[in-house]
Amino acid sequence: MEDFYNTIREKFSEIIASKGLNNQPVLIRANPLSPSQAIGNPEDEDYPLLKGKEVMIQADFLDSSGHAFTDMAGNFHGTLDEIMSMELNNNFRRAVFISTLNAVMRHLGLADKTVHCRDDEPKRCSLQLVKTIEERYGRPKIAFVGFQPGMIRALSEKFEMKVTDMDPDNIGKRNSAS
Repeated sequence: MEDFYNTIREKFSEIIASKGLNNQPVLIRANPLSPSQAIGNPEDEDYPLLKGKEVMIQADFLDSSGHAFTDMAGNFHGTLDEIMSMELNNNFRRAVFISTLNAVMRHLGLADKTVHCRDDEPKRCSLQLVKTIEERYGRPKIAFVGFQPGMIRALSEKFEMKVTDMDPDNIGKRNSAS
């Protein structure tokens, strides 16, 4: 997993350098969001965020925001350089890095869906995911990492799939969403 983050960090560093942001003082704020701030009031109530097992943090970079899930809530104030050089040795630091990556990429126009969808959007997003996969890949077998009930429910209606999750309440169980 460390190689994964190192690869992302290297590419992100290249992008920051190419845009001249690496030496610019930039304040990043990451604050835990309440479930209603993060995803609104979706129809389904089986999201881990609504069960209190995870929180969403938000990084604000200039005019853009980015989200990341974590099971380690907290706040962080610092510069982009500090975030790029921090060791990603726990879930909080990884969430700070990913939410920051999302916010910066949105600011640069290199990503557009950097905050979690809200209210009825998760259901619409799930249906769009099924459509996109079918159009691009036909009927693949799907391995899904993490429990995202709306997506799993929609995907499992069309595709053969396996879901993996680290939540002890889900391990070894068949869920109505899968």
